[in-house]
Amino acid sequence: MKSMLKFIVIVFYGMVLIAACGKMPDKELILLDFESEAVFDEVHWKCHTLFSLSDQHAVHGEKSLRLEMFPSSYPGLSPALKHNDWRGYQALCFEVYNPSPDTLKLILRIDDKKEALEHSDRYNKTFLIKPGANTLKIPFDSLTTSGTDRPLVLKHIYRFLVFMSHPDKNHVLYLDYFRLIPKK
Repeated sequence: MKSMLKFIVIVFYGMVLIAACGKMPDKELILLDFESEAVFDEVHWKCHTLFSLSDQHAVHGEKSLRLEMFPSSYPGLSPALKHNDWRGYQALCFEVYNPSPDTLKLILRIDDKKEALEHSDRYNKTFLIKPGANTLKIPFDSLTTSGTDRPLVLKHIYRFLVFMSHPDKNHVLYLDYFRLIPKK
């Protein structure tokens, strides 16, 4: 009888803890979609990068982001995040269309600290973007820092950037449908 009472108390406190922490998300969370110019209020503008909405290569909805990057250090996209807590999700996904016949290198950077200025203290990965449609899926169990393999703290995602490093000529990519995929 005493063990049954103990079990009931443990289950009760477990349920209270789950309720206090919130439930697991049951659907994807769209971080960025490019259906109206209002999305440009959510993007940090950078020199040597042009943004425009496009009717071409949309995967979700009717529009995509046409991203034109000019020769410079690190042209690309840096959105202002509204959702910094990525717990309960298993991956970041987004769509990239490469209209060029060449495979391009695109870098994804994710920071879990505002002061993560060192390359070794953030997630950095280069993706090869083949001509045509590409879906990038970054599982969260792979989100570790470049230098120490420290897992990123999903509760404190500060920013993410998608960019090229020192392109030698203009490149155009179409981006769409940045989303977090829930755990199953």
